[in-house]
Amino acid sequence: MKQLVAFSLLTLALFSCQKVIDVDLNEANPQVVLEANYTAEDSTVRVRVSITSSYFDASTSPTVDNAIVTITDQAGNVITVPSVGNNGEYVLTNYIPQFNTTYTMNVLYNGVNYEAKCYLQQPVPLEEITYEFTPGFFGLESGYFVYLRIQDEPEILNNYLIVLGLNGTPFSDLSDMFLQDDLFTDGNLLERPLFGAFELFQLGDTVDMELRSVDVAVYDYYNQVIGIASGGGGAAPANPTSNWNNSALGYFNAYGNSRRSVIIQ
Repeated sequence: MKQLVAFSLLTLALFSCQKVIDVDLNEANPQVVLEANYTAEDSTVRVRVSITSSYFDASTSPTVDNAIVTITDQAGNVITVPSVGNNGEYVLTNYIPQFNTTYTMNVLYNGVNYEAKCYLQQPVPLEEITYEFTPGFFGLESGYFVYLRIQDEPEILNNYLIVLGLNGTPFSDLSDMFLQDDLFTDGNLLERPLFGAFELFQLGDTVDMELRSVDVAVYDYYNQVIGIASGGGGAAPANPTSNWNNSALGYFNAYGNSRRSVIIQ
């Protein structure tokens, strides 16, 4: 994984004089990247450990296979997440979730212990998916919105990451992921229109929707990542704030989810 920040190199050339301003392009200070997901749906922990490569190096970032990776539940039970090959991946299966508790992930690499905590929220059910025709707008051809509908739980801080898919294939573009909190809708029935980033849905499409209940730190992380991907935050955005310590990049996301599909007809 390349470092998520887009670095800038500014060169000023004014005829007879030229001034070059050098900035750190990750030549000397590679950082550890930790992408960890605990998916309650399939009781599986997946971790990828890699190192940022040079900004000018087009090759894949080097991966790490000799880290010690563990996950700890709220009761203090520690389980090792084993390496599964030479691709920097570590996988633990059949790890039964305990909702509404905090999990701690540790990665020990090169004598440094990286730690992140994440609260595993009880998933909120998707009530239903409906759809509505629109003649098109902002250059989009006519088609259909789909509407998310959920009953938010009162007096509980809920943060959602919504992932759409089409005909059984999840969208992978960050612009096709949506964030929703309950700051102004706590305990209410929530309805929200959703559509693909570059097109509306059409007759015959099967639209898949996944509602992930995520920790507030993970919500903030994705909010920053999506903002950077969409060009927000100015010309030189910083790395999104990670829930890992010791300056590691990436995230630890423990989440529950619910799913529904609808056929546009």
